[in-house]
Amino acid sequence: MATAGLYRRVLPSPPAIDFASDDGKKLFIEAVQAGTMEGFYKLISNFQTQSEPAYCGLASLSMVLNALAIDPGRKWKGPWRWFDESMLDCCEPLEKVKAEGISFGKTGTGHFSPIGGYHAGSDMVLILDVARFKYPPHWVPLTLLWEAMDTVDKTTGQRRGFMLISRPKRDPGLLYTLSCKHESWVSVVRYLMDDVPHLLKAKDVKDIKGVLSIFLASLPSGFRKFIQWVAEVRGEQDSGIGISEEEKRRLAIREELLKQVQDTGLFKHIVNFLSSTSCCRIVPIFGGSEDLHEIAASVCCQGAEILGGKSSTSGCACCHETCVKCVNADGHKTAMMLSATIVNGKNEEKVNMLVLQSLVELSGGAPDTNNTSTRPVGSNILTALLLMLPPETWCGIKDEKLLEEVQSLVSMDNLPAMLQEEVLHLRKQLYLLKKCQESKVDENLSAPCT
Repeated sequence: MATAGLYRRVLPSPPAIDFASDDGKKLFIEAVQAGTMEGFYKLISNFQTQSEPAYCGLASLSMVLNALAIDPGRKWKGPWRWFDESMLDCCEPLEKVKAEGISFGKTGTGHFSPIGGYHAGSDMVLILDVARFKYPPHWVPLTLLWEAMDTVDKTTGQRRGFMLISRPKRDPGLLYTLSCKHESWVSVVRYLMDDVPHLLKAKDVKDIKGVLSIFLASLPSGFRKFIQWVAEVRGEQDSGIGISEEEKRRLAIREELLKQVQDTGLFKHIVNFLSSTSCCRIVPIFGGSEDLHEIAASVCCQGAEILGGKSSTSGCACCHETCVKCVNADGHKTAMMLSATIVNGKNEEKVNMLVLQSLVELSGGAPDTNNTSTRPVGSNILTALLLMLPPETWCGIKDEKLLEEVQSLVSMDNLPAMLQEEVLHLRKQLYLLKKCQESKVDENLSAPCT
């Protein structure tokens, strides 16, 4: 009896050559001997079939990320951290991707698959097609592949192109990250990239306090959801697991990064400003009233959402309670673990979050410029935010002496190397979100780094 549907397709050969055919095997052996198949082994070890007809982009991306041995920092199933298509929902809801696919700039019409290797003699490349229900891995002439990539995607109006993905030298966004989960990100990006430069140009600013006052006076209300602390969240089932060497390493790096933020001249100006200002519009956002438990309630809610495999942008119903406890790290030091009970409808879940010791100290009291242990948590975030703004942001300041002072305070040349990387990561995120806001994300994914 005939069954509805399709069972694979016949590979058009020529020009394609089935990887498992005699000719395909011969090409593979010759390419291995020529040293042009080095990327093949890790890719084939993580080869997967796309789970939905429109998931070729997500399947290719998760396959490459796993091949590069990048830790997703979140669980896939059981205790295992592993990239899967279902986890790649940061730029588009998965239901939308199922229906429409995904464009090159988010990771349209067309197809994505990793390249497994190259045969120089025949000028052919091996395509590890993630649509294995349709075609097996196969060799194709490079010129033919190039012609296919050189066509225009009707969805974006841009040429298809290709993407090179490599493992970062260090974990990006160790302290902060920019979030587009809340719809207010559009207005925040517009304010930071468009409005702030115009405001500084329009006002006759005389000192740093005036610059900070102008910047904060019109800050969009959704700002606190835009720049967020990076946190490591665990489910209750992992509460008894000790802190791993990798976790201790990351915590130590974060502590050092936070110290570097607080050692900047800009941070000191911000602490003084927030300690002296009486503006009720500013202090609730960046003053001492922002404590660790408030931050944790938000982060743990998001963490519970991620651990549960949900991608809702609405967040949890509420954070029922939080408490801080010490966890033995290595016999000499202790790390801080913040536990929270998340209530979502009738469901209740306990999650734990590793936090920096200095963050607990920072949230312990009111702002005090003479005591580093009680400086406001928000001062750190505001410092990182101002450092990440494009250098041209400040060009409208009319007072030349003040302009020179501001440029010195935010100059990358005056920052330690580790903090430079953190700031550049945030700046790249900001540029990319700006392109998303302008619907130009597919034009150029690179962002200025200076």
